Amino acid sequence: MTATEPARDVVALYEEIARLTGHMLSAAHQADWDRLIELEAGCARCIESIKGCPVPARLSEEARQQKIELLRRILSDDREIRKLTAPWMESVGKLLGTANTQCLIARAYRDE
Repeated sequence: MTATEPARDVVALYEEIARLTGHMLSAAHQADWDRLIELEAGCARCIESIKGCPVPARLSEEARQQKIELLRRILSDDREIRKLTAPWMESVGKLLGTANTQCLIARAYRDE
């Protein structure tokens, strides 16, 4: 393995994360929450792979710039995804809270 191979591997993983977050943003725009969750799992796997990648002490200037641009895209997509999912997450939270309250009430009456 040459010194540039780990850098290429890491940059390739960032490219995959950027591709996945782009698809995640599209799924969020379409309110396709199941697809969004599937894609997020793929992102998580890539992130775990990055953690295990040996990284050279110093990336080439080209690889460093490419990584920076990919990170900007990933963070921008993430911001937009959060904006789109916040109302959905809030409604899910309310539903879960209501269901939990109903369960507690049912238990209270059942125990009497």
